[in-house]
Order: sequence, then C-alpha cells, then structure tokens
Amino acid sequence: MRAVCEMMCSFGIPRTVAAKQIQQALKMGYASRDQRMSQQFRPITNMADLCGRWHFEKAYVDKKGNPKPLTWNGKTGSLLRFAQRVNGKARAKSVVADLISRKMLKRTRDGGWIPKAQVVKPAGLDSAQRLRSATMMQRLLQTIAHNSKRKYRGDDLMFEVMVSVPRLPTRNRHEFRRFARAQGMVFATNVNDWLESRNVELARQNGTRTKEAGVVAFLFEQPPRSR
Repeated sequence: MRAVCEMMCSFGIPRTVAAKQIQQALKMGYASRDQRMSQQFRPITNMADLCGRWHFEKAYVDKKGNPKPLTWNGKTGSLLRFAQRVNGKARAKSVVADLISRKMLKRTRDGGWIPKAQVVKPAGLDSAQRLRSATMMQRLLQTIAHNSKRKYRGDDLMFEVMVSVPRLPTRNRHEFRRFARAQGMVFATNVNDWLESRNVELARQNGTRTKEAGVVAFLFEQPPRSR
C-alpha cells in the first residue's frame, strides 16, 4: 500500500488524500457482496466488462467477429439496453457516459457507436485509476493470504508467480517491455475469453452462486544498480 501511495504522491496528490482513497478501496474490496453493491462502483472495471462482452456475444458481433454498431442519443438506445444487461440498470447510463467522455467509443457513418478497442486503458492517475490500483493491491494480498494459509501446497492454490533477473542490461529494457506486453496480451486475451464464455448475466443469474474471478499481471523494473 505504501508503494501505491508514494506513486500517487509523485503525481502531486496530497498524501492524506492518497491514503484515504486507498484505504477506502481496500475496505470496499474486503466488504461483503451486498455491501460492495451499495458502495462506489469501479468505473474502469465496468467499462471493461461492457467492451469485453461487446466483442464476445454473438448477438453483438458481425460475421467477421467485429462489434456491431449500437445506438445512443444521450438518453436511450440499444447501447443503453446492452449496458443494462451487462452492468445492471443502476450503472448502465454512467458506464455509457464514461465510455463516450473518455473517447473509448467512436461514431460510425450511420451514427452508431462502436468500441475503439476491446481493452479499456486508464486515462492517467485519475480517481478511477486510483481506485483500480488499490483494488489490484487488494486482489494480490487476498491471493497471497489464500496461498500462504495452504503453505503453497495442494491443488487449491491460486495462480501466483514472479519471474525476474537481477541484472538486465538497461539497453534491453524497451525490448523487454515490448516482449512482455505482447506475451501478456496473448495470455490475458485467452483468460478473458475463457471467463467470458462462462460469465453469468445479471438478468439470468436465477440464484446461481457466483463470485468475481480473474487475473492481474504487470511488469516491474527496479532503479538501475550502482556499480
């Protein structure tokens, strides 16, 4: 948590504000499902859910597998109805508004809307990204706690791995970033497709027990070593 706080402070965010927002996000992550539903929603996750389903559901892709244009006039349309299916009625309008304001959707010649990409990228270190960062930290801590409790033995372990070398030449850092990004996207896409094929829509849950599940992956680099 200290590392995330220091990163936020480096962008000019007061330390007290940074710490408060991280604590709030961690508290929300450990809250019960009913408590989480009544608290602040995660904008980036919600937008990613909608764009992901837009690239996956047969009713919303064309013969080439590309997202079909959906309508939205600022109040209603097929895009809003789709968002209600994916994100729920309470969140639908705000998710659509966020996607448009962040320029993640584009207009077609016929006036419809389509996503620019399947992956939703943060728009810098704004409030949505700060909440996302704290949530990622909370997910990591939960996974470590789960595996530590089982002493990293058995078939019930959650995926958790770190690979690194102590002395990567700095001239190779850009090559490493490109390589890790390309391989990571292949991994993330495969996992996302597997998850989406089993994801239960809110309207069709019908008492089915569900839980949020996924993976978090990131590249890291330490400051250069002194000779």
